[in-house]
Amino acid sequence: MRMDKVSESKAPAYFIDLNWFQENSRSFTVIAQRCLCQACRKRFASEPEAMTPASLVTNIRDCCSRAPDFISPKLPLLEKIFRLFLSGGNQPLGLTELLAQFGLYSDNPASLSPQTLSYLLSNNRYYGFRQKLQEKELGAED
Repeated sequence: MRMDKVSESKAPAYFIDLNWFQENSRSFTVIAQRCLCQACRKRFASEPEAMTPASLVTNIRDCCSRAPDFISPKLPLLEKIFRLFLSGGNQPLGLTELLAQFGLYSDNPASLSPQTLSYLLSNNRYYGFRQKLQEKELGAED
């Protein structure tokens, strides 16, 4: 039991690394704009200076991700995952959590294994997915 808690506390989690975009001469803003709902596109068009990566993440989480077609089964796999992170405010997610959420938007959620998902996230060169070590509190007995 103790070993499970330790290994669980070091489980990898993934997130969208906003710094990766700048380091790789890419624009998070351009990619994230595609996720905006129509009303938010209009609002940001009238206030372009307000369109920062942080404001986009917050806006997508609080507004656009609530649209029924935000994560459609027709979207490519990595786009769905990108949108899952945005819908949660880009909070790091472990593979198990990510697969559970992905399953809500997939016709065949069992078709994606944790190993395949890890490979896709770790080798992505477009969405800036990065691995982060989860540091869960292990409790007072540690």
